Amino acid sequence: MNGTEATRVSAVSLLYVEDDPDAREALGRVISANFPTALFFTAENGEAGLEMFRAHGPDIVLTDISMPVVNGIEMARKILELDADAKIIAVTARNRETDLLDAINNGIKRYVLKPVDLDALFQAIEDCLALVASGRQKKTPHEDRSSRQNPELEQQLNKELERLNGELEQLVLERTLEMQATKEELEAFCYSIAHDLSTPLRSMSCFSSIMMEEHSDNLSDAGKEYLRRIGSASVRMGQLIDDLLHLSRVTRSELRRERVDLSAFAHDIVGSFRARQPEGGADVAIEEDVAADGDPVLLRPALENLLDNAWKFAGGEPLPRVEFGSKSQQGETVYFVRDNGIGFDMAYAAKIFLPFERLHRVGEFAGTGVGLATVQRIVARHGGRVWATGEEGKGATFFFTLRAAGHFSND
Repeated sequence: MNGTEATRVSAVSLLYVEDDPDAREALGRVISANFPTALFFTAENGEAGLEMFRAHGPDIVLTDISMPVVNGIEMARKILELDADAKIIAVTARNRETDLLDAINNGIKRYVLKPVDLDALFQAIEDCLALVASGRQKKTPHEDRSSRQNPELEQQLNKELERLNGELEQLVLERTLEMQATKEELEAFCYSIAHDLSTPLRSMSCFSSIMMEEHSDNLSDAGKEYLRRIGSASVRMGQLIDDLLHLSRVTRSELRRERVDLSAFAHDIVGSFRARQPEGGADVAIEEDVAADGDPVLLRPALENLLDNAWKFAGGEPLPRVEFGSKSQQGETVYFVRDNGIGFDMAYAAKIFLPFERLHRVGEFAGTGVGLATVQRIVARHGGRVWATGEEGKGATFFFTLRAAGHFSND
């Protein structure tokens, strides 16, 4: 079946869920042009996509995976609870082994990687259309005995389904091998950083300190300032290396699941902030008895990074305030850390969880730009998601979820 032959399946409908408005419009136009007889709907995130599915019941759903509010895999799971026969295609840049396996386990039929190969995308849609046609044929009664069954078509569709499953298994195998090779390269790279870069950095810091202490009388004010900058830059680079190594350990360490008292963690973390900064600091409200299933060794640094960010960015306010709590949303627990600090422009919301992405100049606030990336990795390993909302000058709120027991990743 090609795009012009979609009329073989009457009243076919497609839903495309994508949070990037430019990508949603561009790819939406291409899909509509290639399947002109199909009804076409779009949605900007998983929550809106789920509502659109409830309202229109499209035959095929194409979805990105990384989206705010509700991600594509979670949306797929909820859609399949509503309609077990729904055909879902992931259109995403995420190609990790864990993403592929998660997609398969949640009923996503096909996986098309970005940048999108249109031939592969159209083939995936046509394959799903063939399954839709087969399903409708089985459900439609026929009076004519000769047309009640079509063994040849059924055999052809079964072969096609076997081929698709084989391709998917091969893709998972290939991605698994690629991921294993990448992990080994990452471990070697991290060791190289720790060993080969740390030593010269320590030497730079040490010798600049000796120069300042023993030869400062022979240095001009400009020379002293240059040495101070060398020393502070080497210390910062050392912090970056340490943070990168920690980020690598977060990715590789094995998860150990138990019941974790997040409220107790929050009290202890804030106590350490107050000890570090006895005067001033923020007014902190911590909801009691907030707990989760997860690895305490990983969840503590995740919460510490979020609280540290809130404490830091609210510090300049006349009445700085930080809040930690939880709420129930669509049947799952959502944890949050809120502050009334400087906030951020939502146009950059997708960037703040990337390593070394900072929305403020280095001199304005302490940090290396790795903390939120660490939070994202930890939450993802627990099968959850993390997102943020904010407004410049009006504070920010960071939300995260942790999937229930039995859905953790050791990859």
